[in-house]
Amino acid sequence: MAYFNHAFEKAFLGTGETQVGTTVTLLNGTTTTASTDNGWMYTAGLPTYVLNQLKANAGSTLENGYIGIFDPKLNTSILPSDCCNIYLAGSAIYDNDKIGPLTGGYQETNKSKMINPKYVSHFYSVDPCGPQNNVIHVGSTYWTAGGGALTTGAIVPGTGYAATGVTTVTGGTGEGLVVSFVAGGGTVDSVAIINPGKGYTAGDVVTLVGGGNDATVVISTVTDAHPQEGCGLTPECCKEFLCGETYYLRLDVKGSPALRFLNHNAYATVDAYTGCCAPDAIAPTAVDSTTVFIAWANAIVNNPIVSPFIQPVVQAEDGTLWYAPGTSAAFLASVGADTWNNYVSPGHVDGACAGLILNGAYVDTRFGDCTFQVSDFYEKEPVKLYASEVDYNGEPCLFTTLCVVTECQGRQVQGLGETVVRELTLSESYRQNFLATDLRIREITQGNQIISSIDRGGLYYRYVLIHSVPRFNNPSGTFDNDQYALTVYSQLPLAGFYSAIAGWLDGCGNTCGLDEFQCETDCDVLVTFPTLPVYNPYNVVSCN
Repeated sequence: MAYFNHAFEKAFLGTGETQVGTTVTLLNGTTTTASTDNGWMYTAGLPTYVLNQLKANAGSTLENGYIGIFDPKLNTSILPSDCCNIYLAGSAIYDNDKIGPLTGGYQETNKSKMINPKYVSHFYSVDPCGPQNNVIHVGSTYWTAGGGALTTGAIVPGTGYAATGVTTVTGGTGEGLVVSFVAGGGTVDSVAIINPGKGYTAGDVVTLVGGGNDATVVISTVTDAHPQEGCGLTPECCKEFLCGETYYLRLDVKGSPALRFLNHNAYATVDAYTGCCAPDAIAPTAVDSTTVFIAWANAIVNNPIVSPFIQPVVQAEDGTLWYAPGTSAAFLASVGADTWNNYVSPGHVDGACAGLILNGAYVDTRFGDCTFQVSDFYEKEPVKLYASEVDYNGEPCLFTTLCVVTECQGRQVQGLGETVVRELTLSESYRQNFLATDLRIREITQGNQIISSIDRGGLYYRYVLIHSVPRFNNPSGTFDNDQYALTVYSQLPLAGFYSAIAGWLDGCGNTCGLDEFQCETDCDVLVTFPTLPVYNPYNVVSCN
């Protein structure tokens, strides 16, 4: 490793359940107890093989892994408090110690090199971060126009309501608000916002439809308006659409999913014709803008190029939400909405405008555990959406265009189990425990247990300790170091483990490179999107 500029990687699993006072048996026949904080054993004075006993005591032997900090002289667990050398050890992945009459030792614990605190260059933790879809708004929605309700406040319980339900409201300065409620004995106990509507003002008192029509709730906070800025033109968030015209919306989808699907970024221009003007109309008159956005949304879901990547939801002039035809009835009932093919236009209301909410969404197929290969592709990058109103030549800059505002930037998932299983496979291959490509050989050599020890769809914390082992005697005459990166993976935070290592380094005067990397603040979209379908539904789920 001295001739490479990267570190030798070694993976440990700290995925175990918390155990307090678990009885363990030592080699001399005596029993004692061991305790863990999730996957970290913090009881001092125990040998490494106790980690395997803790794993066997846990409910699931494969998905539970335990780690400990050990004294290299006594080979017993410690809570290091001074400037001493240590090593990390983890429980074995494999259930069987032998895979034949000769080959054995598979249940030996996984140990690191001896670690001198003076030679630790970095120790950091990385929190897992869930993915975030890119969500943009076109035209007048709760995000661009403002007034979409965020939270509810004081409740007057009313009478005669069902135990639970989803209902619209009356009153207030806005329109379209839909809430869910929980009621006990006919009186409303709690209220949650499902569709934020738009145009509401903080302090509005609205009445829940249903029961005795007498339960009220105060709208505590609402969204601010976010009109488009900095485009050099004058984009309108509330635009009037006229009869007898065709309006065009260009959509661009960028990112790895689109590139893998088409070998280039996806784009499409969809159009909406507003219909003929009335025979007696002297000049073009304004139409219900909801019909324009429904036409665009319908063209999006029927476009084979961009439809796999975009989920459109229309917010009508009256603030109600309209979903794509084919959306499940159960979902629609849960959000108190309907599909846009059932929309009946009441006509245009002066000063009222509709909008379109676009969710950048794509779910790729993946192969199951039995056919898993480390070279299998898995998608992490979210698609990026771009939209703009254009003229019939595709030119966006020759007229006052429709505003487009981003509510949520796309965010890539961090700490995904798909990544962890590949890191673990690499680490085990360094130990000569290879993951065979032949399924029968994989089963014989317990390679299946490498995969089964990780929840490939889960999210994992990472604790990374980077240290070096100097080569004081090098035949080349050059003084250099072997560098090691030890990574502990856990689905729950190992705060005690992090504190123990940080305190140990601090006790030796080494505080360089102590970091805790956390996620950005989540972007909570106010509307609910249906569950995404897998674009290619083929998926290997069994080995039969």
